[in-house]
Amino acid sequence: MYTRLVLFDIDGTLLTTNGDAVRAMLRAYERVYGTRPVTDGFLMDGKTELQIVHELLAAAGLDEARVTAGLPRFWASYVAELERRLAPERITVYPGVRPLLAALRARPALLLGLLTGNIEGSARLKLARAGLDGFAVGAYGEHHRDRAALPAQAVAAAQASVGRRFTGKEIVVLGDTPNDVRCGRDLGVTTIAVATGLYSRAALAAEAPDHLFNDLADVPAVLAAIEGRPAGGGAHS
Repeated sequence: MYTRLVLFDIDGTLLTTNGDAVRAMLRAYERVYGTRPVTDGFLMDGKTELQIVHELLAAAGLDEARVTAGLPRFWASYVAELERRLAPERITVYPGVRPLLAALRARPALLLGLLTGNIEGSARLKLARAGLDGFAVGAYGEHHRDRAALPAQAVAAAQASVGRRFTGKEIVVLGDTPNDVRCGRDLGVTTIAVATGLYSRAALAAEAPDHLFNDLADVPAVLAAIEGRPAGGGAHS
């Protein structure tokens, strides 16, 4: 019987593609929409890729109907370009991620899933190239502009997969942005923030996550936070 649903963000939490995903996306914009949106000063972290597409193309002067009509081609072009560009050696996996996932997968009571702004195609490609695939369920960024809508989708996917309805603190959301903390907090789940992405520890602390880590390297402490056990030591609160 599963006791916890553990949902991971990808970019900034598990890994970074060091800009390859953004470069792939910009090339797909050119191919499908005939424009290269200006990304300087545009914050992508914590948003779904659907939200990013609409915001960037609206700023470039495209109307919503044209953007929506082009999405199937855009997603396919983006994933194909990312597949062409992304090599395992170009991906950085953050400290502690591999041993943490190995420890979690050794605990049969924990169901591992994804809660990511990535579309499913880009999410699975990044994880496969990094050697981190194997998540059972997920909620992805093509399904909703608002990241806050994704936790409920992940819970529904888990219920459909294993026949169990997870609620409250049985659900754990791990992410690196204020939006990750907010979307989990709004559902009343356990929130774990990690300061490996763009946002500082102070910015994440302002959202009052249940647990806050500099990174995931203190595997015993992170495991205790996920499982709802007390733990001493480590760079966390």
